[in-house]
Amino acid sequence: MVPKISVIMPVYNAEKFLDESIKSILSQTFQDSEFIIINDGSMDNSLKIIKEYARKDKRIILINNAKNLGLQKTLNKGLKAASGRYIARMDADDISLPNRLGIQYNYLEKHPEIFLLGGSAIVIDEEGKRMGSFRKQDNPSRVRKKLGKSNSIIHSSIVFRNEGLSYREKFKTSEDYDFYLRALSSGKKITNLSDFLIKYRISKNSFVSTKPDQSFFYKKAREFYKQRSKEGRDDYNKLASEKIPKEKGNIDFEKNHHEINILVQFQDNLSEDVRKNVRTYFKRYGFEKRLFFYYILSFFPKRIVDQLRNII
Repeated sequence: MVPKISVIMPVYNAEKFLDESIKSILSQTFQDSEFIIINDGSMDNSLKIIKEYARKDKRIILINNAKNLGLQKTLNKGLKAASGRYIARMDADDISLPNRLGIQYNYLEKHPEIFLLGGSAIVIDEEGKRMGSFRKQDNPSRVRKKLGKSNSIIHSSIVFRNEGLSYREKFKTSEDYDFYLRALSSGKKITNLSDFLIKYRISKNSFVSTKPDQSFFYKKAREFYKQRSKEGRDDYNKLASEKIPKEKGNIDFEKNHHEINILVQFQDNLSEDVRKNVRTYFKRYGFEKRLFFYYILSFFPKRIVDQLRNII
């Protein structure tokens, strides 16, 4: 019997969080699904953990990469194996809330014009403690406008229609942003839900210094989107791997963690915490224009901030 949703989860050295992540999918209130877990050459106990769950639950389809292929190729292997009407993404360090798949399935069934659906997220740290939230709104036209400027979709929260769209493997990072923009270029509609669908974990694995320059691919995704709008095509095939710059030095996890903490506290209207953490950030790392903007807005009444948040 063909499942209604295929959940795809790539795994690479994720043993610390994997048990909780797998359980969150298997215990969904919506059960008509298959769970495709691709072990991408993990060197820890991830494969062993996945095999134990696969023996207990027939919904799990295990794919084991003999060597590490990277996220983009691994995702595409999962897409090729998926038989569901819809595809759901899941990250091995995140947690899906119990009603996530049911909420997204029902929405897409009622809104056939929507191709891809993301949602809001509770942001947690490595130990699972709540840091704040990423709050989203259901407005396809606004989401389209925002995506033209920045990535406003949480990758591990999405469900989309299984219509053959795959990830472009030359995008070593920001493959999700390129995916969304290509969907928009083909006339598909994308939106978010205000419902909290996942717990999105901020961990050191989120910041990998060995990745190619993320800003390069982020800008390329947007550049190609604008090019397609004007010319009907883009220069992806000319994207040569040897010309892609590498990240210089190690990414400062503490600095990035501090920035995200301020952002999610602002989303949660924790004004005093925002001001306190912005002041601390400036003392440690220097002035940052965007964070100063959050600092100023933290003095505004909540109703005004709620209106402004939609354009930030």
